[in-house]
Amino acid sequence: MYILNSIYKTILKERIQQYGVSTLADEEAVSILTGIPISEIKPNLDSFGLAELIKFTKGMNLTKVQKKKIELLYHIAKRISISEFKEKPVLNSSSKAGEYFVKELQFLENEVFSVALLDSQNRIIKTETVSHGTINEAPVYPREVIKLILYNNANSVIVAHNHPGGSLQPSNADVELTKKLVSALKTINVALVDHIIVAEDKYYSLAEKGLINQ
Repeated sequence: MYILNSIYKTILKERIQQYGVSTLADEEAVSILTGIPISEIKPNLDSFGLAELIKFTKGMNLTKVQKKKIELLYHIAKRISISEFKEKPVLNSSSKAGEYFVKELQFLENEVFSVALLDSQNRIIKTETVSHGTINEAPVYPREVIKLILYNNANSVIVAHNHPGGSLQPSNADVELTKKLVSALKTINVALVDHIIVAEDKYYSLAEKGLINQ
């Protein structure tokens, strides 16, 4: 098997030199960059697709190095995707906020809660994750959000979290947390502009649905 993989890698390299990288199939490109055999990648790629592959690495027979390499590959892809924005992205609509956080959160296996701190022109000062959770929960404390706001002198904030399970609908806990954040931020005269939920490559805006009342 090792000899076959080595021969196939040599063939792929020769094809790249002669015809270019655009001729590679997805599984071939991932294999070259990570060292994972194509026979291990292809079935999972066929079942879940390239965007979802990172979520199912636990079901693949990977070495520690291969797992780190595929994680790095997706992390770089996320950085490249985000870098399409200017140095200070402007989140002046729910659609822009949704698109921004989809790129930030769509590949994560566990739930996280992030805060985008905005200046008076709705430009991002910084985005920070305030909670790392499990597959379906990331506990959040309003005081942690307030600390970030005060430290960075933010004018307003947009919060977001992902649903790794794929459901876009906010839970009762999501709605209640949003209310608590609105109330807590009022004490420092800062607006919660939106709460974005990300599931795969889609988003749900609580502001668009009228679920944020200042």
